[in-house]
Amino acid sequence: MPATPFCTFDDSLWPLLRLRVVGEASNQQFEEYLKVSASYFHRGEPHVVVSDLLHVGMISAELRRRQAEWTARHEGIIRRTLLGNAFVISNAPFFRLGLNILFHLNPPSWPYVVVSNMEPALAWAVVRLEEVGLREPAERVRRHFDRL
Repeated sequence: MPATPFCTFDDSLWPLLRLRVVGEASNQQFEEYLKVSASYFHRGEPHVVVSDLLHVGMISAELRRRQAEWTARHEGIIRRTLLGNAFVISNAPFFRLGLNILFHLNPPSWPYVVVSNMEPALAWAVVRLEEVGLREPAERVRRHFDRL
C-alpha cells in the first residue's frame, strides 16, 4: 500500500482503489501522488476509485494545472481502465462549489459521483463493478464493509 503523507492509496480490495487525501501537498508530494496514480492505471485493469477528500487542504493553481496536464497525458488509459470515481467531500459550500465549477468547465470523461460520506461512495463503487460484470470483486467489497 504505497503512501505519501499527503495521499494514502489502499488497493487491498482491488479492483476497488481507495485514496485518502489529507492536508496540502508540497510539489514533491503531489508528484509522488501522480506517479503512484499512474502506476495503477498502467496495470491496464478495470477498476473503480473512491477518493476520500474530507480532509484535503487547498490545492494551489500550479498543482491543479499539473493535475490537468497529467490527466490529459493519461486520458486514453484512464478512459480504458477507470470504471468510475466516487468523490467523498465535505458539505462545505466553498469546496463543493469549487468542485462543481471544475467539473462543469472540464467534466471527466468517466462516470463519477460526489457524495458527503463514505457509505454511498462505496455502494456506488460496488454497483459500477457489478455493471461491468465484476461480480466477485463487488461481492468481496460488499462483504468487507458488511453494510452495503
